[in-house]
Amino acid sequence: MLTLTGFTLNVASFQAVVYAGAGGISAPYIGHSQSHTRTVPAASAQPRRDICVVRVWDDDEDSTGQKKLDTEYVSGVPAASPSKPPLPSGSFELGVIDVPAVGGGNPTLTYTSPWVVATGGILPVRNPGELPTTLVYEGSYADVRSTKELRRWSGSAWQTVAQVPAGHDTYEPVVTGHGGATFSTRTGVWLRRNDGLVWFCAYLSVSASGSGSNTVTITAPTGIYRTVRQVVHGHLEGLASPGLRYCSAVSFTGGSGAVWDRIRMDTGTGSNSLTNLTGADLVSGTLVTVSGSYLEGPS
Repeated sequence: MLTLTGFTLNVASFQAVVYAGAGGISAPYIGHSQSHTRTVPAASAQPRRDICVVRVWDDDEDSTGQKKLDTEYVSGVPAASPSKPPLPSGSFELGVIDVPAVGGGNPTLTYTSPWVVATGGILPVRNPGELPTTLVYEGSYADVRSTKELRRWSGSAWQTVAQVPAGHDTYEPVVTGHGGATFSTRTGVWLRRNDGLVWFCAYLSVSASGSGSNTVTITAPTGIYRTVRQVVHGHLEGLASPGLRYCSAVSFTGGSGAVWDRIRMDTGTGSNSLTNLTGADLVSGTLVTVSGSYLEGPS
């Protein structure tokens, strides 16, 4: 609908529905405008942020002497860090025009007009900041482009119900309590799923042995929800006999952040015999793999 060529703003033919909020009028105005142009005012010694709006004038309500729907170009105030001017009454924003200071080149356009949908349809928005919290009913749906999410209005909040699968991210687990062990490999992958559920896999390869009785901890890629304990499972290979063991990483309710507070392993000495993984257990050649899903909390 809007394009910018040099200092000429081109407005295509359009239809618009405007809730003007003028006087006692609560119903919308519906109008049409033919294609036309607006001229961007000349640059100043400092940069400027301008806006182009669709506006309704209704003499019965605003005493302007006009009855029409049209676009209006509104210039901002030049400043080192300029801000947009306020919206005129009875209008909504179509776009933001950033005008550099004199000698800074041509202005640039950001199209910001709200996206709309027929009643009962899925509302498209650019980002979560555009999600409405008024004039929506429980069961309304919105498609958020920036996060690729489908959200539903519960009556009090927007809740994610589906998300386009994304590629995984990588992270480097932080290990403590290792007693000076060094690692030839210390890496992880993770994927955030719907509603704060995170899947991850952390992998360590010990190149020089550790020592001591301190318990080994390892970090998750994001903060862990702490109202309940959470557990993910893993596999140890290359330990002192027996060399292969199962393990579990546990988060404590009294812990904080992204730390798995203990790695508990099968001692291999009998049924239900468990112990904490310590620095002394990390002999050269040990491989540690921990993988699973957890509910995300504060980092």
